[in-house]
Amino acid sequence: MNREGVPGKSPEEMYIQQKVRVLLMLRKMGSNLTASEEEFLRTYAGVVNSQLSQLPQHSIDQGEY
Repeated sequence: MNREGVPGKSPEEMYIQQKVRVLLMLRKMGSNLTASEEEFLRTYAGVVNSQLSQLPQHSIDQGEY
C-alpha cells in the first residue's frame, strides 16, 4: 500500500476506507465477521456503499470453484 497518503484525505479517513474494504472482501469470500466488525460496517455505511462498487469481481460470486 502507498503510505504517502492521498491529497485531501486524513490518515483516519484512509484507515477507515481500507478497513471497510478489507472487511467487505472478507465477507464476500465467505468469512464470518465478528459483531464489532459488523458494527463498524454499519457505522460507516456511506463508505461501505462507495467501496462495494469498487470490489473486484471474483469467481466466488458466480459459485464457481
